Amino acid sequence: MESSIMRSALFALVIIPLSDIAIAQCPDYGSATNPAEQALNKGKNKSVTVPGTSPQHLPLNMLITSSKKNDENKYLNGAYVYTEGYLVSYQEQGPESCNCNKASKAKKNGDVHIYLGLIPNAPKKNCIVVEITPKYKKVHPNYSDVLLQKTRVRVEGYLLFDFEHRGNAVNTCQSCGNVWRKTCWEIHPVTNISQVN
Repeated sequence: MESSIMRSALFALVIIPLSDIAIAQCPDYGSATNPAEQALNKGKNKSVTVPGTSPQHLPLNMLITSSKKNDENKYLNGAYVYTEGYLVSYQEQGPESCNCNKASKAKKNGDVHIYLGLIPNAPKKNCIVVEITPKYKKVHPNYSDVLLQKTRVRVEGYLLFDFEHRGNAVNTCQSCGNVWRKTCWEIHPVTNISQVN
């Protein structure tokens, strides 16, 4: 009996995909080599356990304003907040520094970029990005059930200024050639997302 248990355990280890093992062994700072990127990745890979305190309400229209203004110092990185808006679109992400460049879109084992807007069909340049992480997926394996486009959702999680996208955000871009978001501020990681009636 003992040997059959050991064989079952060995078989279970053999069938785990190597890419999933690599992601599981990726440190919180990912594959980043400089301190600023390591700190950013630690923020992205933060625990998705809901803290004992209630999130502070941050109205979406404060994050998505009509003006173009550098908002880098407007909020506090790591603040626990919630906001409500329309889920405009979403997409699974692949390799990134925060997952040691091991995630795969096809395997859905990376982050999910969710575009949140003030109206159901807002252009991406008028949206913020909120992100579901692999840690969230483990706790909520049916996470995609709530990802319905043009529905109103409530999102809770941690504020994060993703400085790597300064050139992609309306509020911080200089040449503004490849803009696909309003601000570098994100809710990342998301700790809860639910539909609002």
